[in-house]
Amino acid sequence: MDMEERKQECNFELRSEKVRSIVGQIPHSLIRYGITVMGVALFVLFGIAYLLPYKQIYSGTAIIHKIPSVHTDSIDVKILLKFDDNRPINSNGLMLFLQSAQDTCGGEVLNLTLVRDTLGRQQAICRFKTNKIRSLEHQTVDFQIILSSGNLLHKMLGN
Repeated sequence: MDMEERKQECNFELRSEKVRSIVGQIPHSLIRYGITVMGVALFVLFGIAYLLPYKQIYSGTAIIHKIPSVHTDSIDVKILLKFDDNRPINSNGLMLFLQSAQDTCGGEVLNLTLVRDTLGRQQAICRFKTNKIRSLEHQTVDFQIILSSGNLLHKMLGN
């Protein structure tokens, strides 16, 4: 047999009715199980995205000048915040964590001005526990503001 006869024989076999019916038929169970597996995988991914919280973390440096002397358990302190990259739109009521080499101090942001000085710092009034913030007087420390806004699924969907 030469080459041309083999090609013609292969073409004949591929075009026969038996070969076409076998090649053209898709197994129904494979389709059914494939769609089921893809649906379950999507459902699991959406479930994970719904359960994962979405947190935005704003960080930078904070300058604490003078702390007024009062004899209460909490105190409102005026500090200067210089954000690294992003700034929160509304940070009132959010937790602020000051991190020094010795200690971490947590407080609440009461008011953050939108006006920045020439060095890019914003003035904030924050409430801290008096005994915790005293050790940070006249220091420059790192800070973090954590904004927890729903879950990852809401963020992905744009809600």
